[in-house]
Amino acid sequence: MLSRLLVILLVPILLLTSSGVDSQPALAILNEDSRPSGPASFGLNSHLATRYPDPSTMATPAAHVAELGVPWVREDLHWHRVEPRPDVWDWTFTDAALRELLSRDIEVLGVLGPSVGWATPFPGDTPNDVSFYAPDPDLFIEYVRAVVNRYHLYIHYWEIWNEPDNPYFWKPQPDPHAYADLLMRTSAAIKAIDPQAQVLIGGFNPFDTTFVQDVISAGAWDSFDIIAIHPYVDPYGPEEGNITNSVRGVRALAHRFGSKPIWITELGWASGPGDRDPVGVTDEQAQANFLVRSLLLLWNAGVERSFWYTLKDDPGNPYGLFRFGTGRADFSQPKPVFTAFQTLNRAVVGATFLEHRDLFALQMLVDFEQAAGWRRTSQPNGSLRANAELVNSGQSSAQLIYNFSTAQNDYVVFERDKPLLLDGEPHALGVWVYGDGGAIALKVWLRDAEGELLQFVLGEVGPPGWHFLAAPIGGAVEPGNRIEGRGNGRLDFPARFAALVVDDVNDRFKGRGTIYVDDLTAINGQEAYNLRLQRGEEALDILWSPPGVQVALDTRGASGMLMDRDGATSQLSAKDGFMTVDLGPEPIYLWHQR
Repeated sequence: MLSRLLVILLVPILLLTSSGVDSQPALAILNEDSRPSGPASFGLNSHLATRYPDPSTMATPAAHVAELGVPWVREDLHWHRVEPRPDVWDWTFTDAALRELLSRDIEVLGVLGPSVGWATPFPGDTPNDVSFYAPDPDLFIEYVRAVVNRYHLYIHYWEIWNEPDNPYFWKPQPDPHAYADLLMRTSAAIKAIDPQAQVLIGGFNPFDTTFVQDVISAGAWDSFDIIAIHPYVDPYGPEEGNITNSVRGVRALAHRFGSKPIWITELGWASGPGDRDPVGVTDEQAQANFLVRSLLLLWNAGVERSFWYTLKDDPGNPYGLFRFGTGRADFSQPKPVFTAFQTLNRAVVGATFLEHRDLFALQMLVDFEQAAGWRRTSQPNGSLRANAELVNSGQSSAQLIYNFSTAQNDYVVFERDKPLLLDGEPHALGVWVYGDGGAIALKVWLRDAEGELLQFVLGEVGPPGWHFLAAPIGGAVEPGNRIEGRGNGRLDFPARFAALVVDDVNDRFKGRGTIYVDDLTAINGQEAYNLRLQRGEEALDILWSPPGVQVALDTRGASGMLMDRDGATSQLSAKDGFMTVDLGPEPIYLWHQR
C-alpha cells in the first residue's frame, strides 16, 4: 500500500487532476527515474596523513573518525610527504595514518597527487613541498608505483589527482590532454600491480563537463572505473542549489560513453566565511542540516558513495566537523555537524531504501496536448511540434528538434504567444523530459512583476527515458541569466512563464537531435521531503522541511520512536492511524510499524 504523507497546517493546496481540483493534497514523486544504487554509504575526507602534525599520536584523530561510524575515508597520499627529495622515501605519516584507519575497519580511497616541487618544470616551486604545477609524467609514475606497491594489499580504490579542471590545482592552467595522458599512464601502472584495483577520475566540477569531455576525447574513458565529482553549491542549500541536478548531467555523459558508478569525493558547506562564501551565509546549525539533507538527496539520486569535506576546519575555511581551535592537533571542539553525521550513519546502517516522496501542490501550466500557442524566436536552430508517439501523460507531448552547428553559443527559444500566469508564489518549476543523451540543457524564461525576464536552468536533458527536471525559482539569479529589464535579479510575484529554451551545455558542442517534453508544472506549497527506509519489520522515515510544516504520517503501530538530528529520542503516539510531526530544516528520524 502506498503510504500517505498529509499536510496539516498549510494554506489550501490544490491537486490538478483531469477534472480540475481534488480534495486531497498532492503527492508528487519527483525524479523517480533515479534510485539508490545500493545501501547508504557516506564517507569523510580525513586528511590524517597530510594535515595532522604528529604521527606518534595518529590514533587520536582516527578514533574520532571511527566514532562517526563512517565506513570510508578519502585520504591524500601526497608525493611531497613520501618522496620529499628524489629517491628519498619517507612513509612515516602515511604508514601511521593508514595503520590507524585500517585497524578500525575503515576502507580507504587513496588520492594520488599533486606534484612535489622538485618534479615540476616550474623554477619557483619549493623543492620539497607540495606543488600544483603539472608534473614530469615519468617521475609521477615512479611515485605512483612506489605508493601502490606499498599499499595495494590494503587500498583498492585510487583517485588520480584532485580537481584537475580547477586552475588552482593544475597550473599554469588546466590541460585536459595532459591530464588524460597522466590518467591513462597512471591507471595502467596501478592495474599492473593490482588488476582488481578501481581507478577514479580526479573529482571535477559536474556543472561544467567540458574539461571531462576533452579528457574522454583524448582516449581516457576506459582508463577509469568510477566517475568522481565535486558538486559544491554553497552558500545555497542542497534543495535551493538543486544539488541533485549535478548527477543528471554526469549520468548523461555516461550514457554517451558507457555506464559507470558515480562517487562524490568532496561535498560540503562552511559554517562561516570561507573561500566560496565570503559573507558566511551558512552557520553551524545550517551546516549540520545541510550535511544530512545533501547526503540523503544524492544517495536517492543514484550516487553510490559520498565523502563529506572535511574532518577539521582550516584557518579561514570552516568546512570541518571540528573547529580549528588551537591548531591541527586540537580535537576538543566538535561542531553540531559532527553529531549530525554520527546520527545519520547510525540510523541508516542496515536499512534498505523503499521510496522517496516530496509533498507539493502542482499547477499544470502546459500539458502539450497541442502545439498551438508557441512561436520560435529569431534563432533558426530548431522546431517545436506536437507528438503523439512518445508521451508522459495524455495523448501528446512536444517534440523539440535542435540543430546546433557552430562552436559558439547555440540555442533556440520557444516563446508563448501569451505568457502563463503562475498561481501564488511557487518555489520551483519543472517539466517531464525524454532526453537523447546529447549535451543539451533545458531552461525557462519567467517574466516577473517588475518586468524583468529571468532565466532558470532546469538541467541537462539526460539519456532516453522520461524523468522530471525541476529547478528552484525563489533565489537571485546570476547576471548572465538576467535576460531583460533592470531590477533586483529575483523573481517578484505575480510572475508569468514566458519561454522554453533549449541550449548547448558548452559552446563547443555541435550536433542535432530530438528531445520530448510534457507536463510543464509549477510546484507550489511548502516543501516536505520524506525518504522511507526499512530495517527488519520497522519502517524508518527521514523527514525535513526547509520552510517548516506540520505533517501526518500514516502508520500501523500505536506509537513510534522519534529521533532528532542530534540523536535524542522520544516516543510519538499515533491517533486514528496517523502520527503528527512538526518538520523544519533539521531532519528527523521516525521508526514505526508499516
